[in-house]
Amino acid sequence: MSIVTDTQYLLQLSPRLERFKKVRDYLWNFRCPHCGDSSKNKRKARGYVYRKKTDLFFKCHNCGMGQSVGNLIKEIDPSLHKFYVMERYKEGQKTNQHSKINQKPSIETFQFEAPKFKSKKTEINLPSIESLSEEHYARVYFESREIPQEFMKDFFYTEDFKKWALSVCHVDYSTLRQGEPRLVIPFFDKDNQLIGAQGRALNDSKVKYVTVKVHEDSPKVFGLDRWDSEKHTYLVEGPIDSLFIPNCLAMAGADMRELDMLDKTKTTIIYDNEPRNPHIVKRTTDTLKKGWKVVVWPDSVLSKDINDMVQSSIKGARLVEIINRNTYSGQRGEWEVKRWKQSR
Repeated sequence: MSIVTDTQYLLQLSPRLERFKKVRDYLWNFRCPHCGDSSKNKRKARGYVYRKKTDLFFKCHNCGMGQSVGNLIKEIDPSLHKFYVMERYKEGQKTNQHSKINQKPSIETFQFEAPKFKSKKTEINLPSIESLSEEHYARVYFESREIPQEFMKDFFYTEDFKKWALSVCHVDYSTLRQGEPRLVIPFFDKDNQLIGAQGRALNDSKVKYVTVKVHEDSPKVFGLDRWDSEKHTYLVEGPIDSLFIPNCLAMAGADMRELDMLDKTKTTIIYDNEPRNPHIVKRTTDTLKKGWKVVVWPDSVLSKDINDMVQSSIKGARLVEIINRNTYSGQRGEWEVKRWKQSR
C-alpha cells in the first residue's frame, strides 16, 4: 500500500526535519522546511504531514505550502527520493497490470483513478434531528430557526462534540472542550465524502460555533454536495443561512483562496448586514477590489443575517429579489459600501 511506503520514507527523512514528532496515527508535526516557521521563536512548528485516503500529504499553516510527501522528499533529499520512486513504481506495477513497461516512473504513474461516479454519502453515526423527539431541545432549537424541514435529516446531535470530532477527523482537535452538546452540521464534497463539520452550541458555551476539518487541506465550505457549478452561485458566511437561498454555499471561515473553483462572473457574495462592524466592512471592500460581486444591504433591511431576515418574514422569492437588486461590483460597489457604513 502507498500509505505504508509514504510512512516508511517519511520516517527515513525525519532526522532532517526540525522538531519532528508524531502527534497521533498518520499525523506528524515539524518546523516547515520551506519557510522555517519563525526566526524569532525556534519552538514554533506549523508543518504537518497527514493522511488523505491512501497517501500522505504535507501542509504548512504558516506559509501555506502544500504538497505530496513524495515531492517533500524530493526537495529535501533527492537521493532518498530515487528509492522512494522505485518503491512506488513497484507498487504501481502490482496494482495496475496494464501499465506500460516504458512508462516514466513519476508520482503521477501511481494515481490509477477509476471513472468518477457520485458515491454514497459518508454515514454520520449520530442521531439525526429528524429522529429526535419533538420535545428534544436540539430539535426545538432547529425548528426555532425556521430551517426548511427537508434538512432535518441532514442535521445531527451529539452529547460530546469533541469526542465525535476526534473519531472522524485526521487533524488534532484535542484542545476542544470536552462534553459539550452541539448541533452537528456535516460538510460534504461533490463526491459526497465528509470533509468537515460545524458544531453549534446548545448550552451556554462561550464558543457558539466550532468548525472542524476531516483533513488538513479540507476546505471549510458547506454545500458542495448540493452545488451546481453551471448555475449562478450565492456565497454566504454561515451554513444555516445558505439553506434559504438557491444554489448557495457557505464559507464557514474559509479563506477566499479555498474558493478558487468559483467563477467571479457567476457568483454573488453575501456578508452579514453589519455596517458598524469594521471587520465586515473591510472584508466587503477588499472583496470588491478583487473583482467579486457583493451584496450591499439597503437601509430598509434591518436584520443582521439571512436567517434573521427569514424569521422577520423576508424569505423565498422576495429575499432573492432583494439580494439581486442590491448586488454591486467595482467602484459602484465601493461607493455603496461607504453609504451603507454611514447609514446607521
